[in-house]
Amino acid sequence: MGADKPLVSIVVPTYKRSDRIRVALDSIAAQDYGAENIELIVVSDNRPEWPESAETDAAVAPYAASLPHFRLLHTSGQTGGGAARNYACRQATGEYLTFLDDDDEFLPDKVSTQVAFMQENSLDMSWQDVSWYDERGRLVEHRRLDHCEDFSTEGLLRAHLLTPISPTAIYMLRRDLFDRTEGFGEVATGQDWWLMLRCIEAGAHMGYMPEVHVRQYLHSGERLSLGKNKVNGEVARHEVVRGYYPRLSKKDVRYIEFRHNAVLAFAMKRSNQPGQAVIYALKAIASSPAACVSEALKFFGKAKS
Repeated sequence: MGADKPLVSIVVPTYKRSDRIRVALDSIAAQDYGAENIELIVVSDNRPEWPESAETDAAVAPYAASLPHFRLLHTSGQTGGGAARNYACRQATGEYLTFLDDDDEFLPDKVSTQVAFMQENSLDMSWQDVSWYDERGRLVEHRRLDHCEDFSTEGLLRAHLLTPISPTAIYMLRRDLFDRTEGFGEVATGQDWWLMLRCIEAGAHMGYMPEVHVRQYLHSGERLSLGKNKVNGEVARHEVVRGYYPRLSKKDVRYIEFRHNAVLAFAMKRSNQPGQAVIYALKAIASSPAACVSEALKFFGKAKS
């Protein structure tokens, strides 16, 4: 490893995805940063007695031969994405940490461009824009996370509370920053939101890259981010957010209340609970009619484009 290429630990939690994980790992093996500068840590959250555990072990075994810094870890099973990531991060040896879900993929320059950005700006953490694709590889949404204008601790906190800076795959952070926090939230959904909040509260020097270097996929079928898990996770997160209201303007508070209710309205709609969806939609409108109009114009503008 050269002085200009510090070791980067890439953490990939996996759960019942032995049929998809190879795409994710192939994208890591193809990084132009160089395999010798990457520590790949796959952490299996399958229960050891399940067939999925052995299937996952078999699927990832070839990478032990092709990547010099490859590690396969096992949790006790079903600990959750946040706990699995925390477990892997605490055993990582890289100077930097970054993350990939087992059904997504990095573009070939993901690691090299983000490390360069971190070094050039002497950052503790950075994030990028994100794009989502459907199962046919068609672009569903490109989201610019450029809403932070003030990169002080208070500015970062305000930006994250108004519009969460996530998901996990867009992050890169120094390992020593992670060690100063409690890591990811060990909750059903929104684990990345907690990590970002904790890093901000730790006084991290952060920066934003207005680029996309990861492809995230939306799959059909059962997902943790829908239904009861989504609702419970959003409610728990929002209780924490409300504790910061004294540090925000009334306009910001109204927007956050609008967004909270709008998220729950969409969650209920996707969970086939139209009555509850309508109730939360009405609460969103009442929280901030102005935000409702402006966000609707943005949404339909994106849909049209």
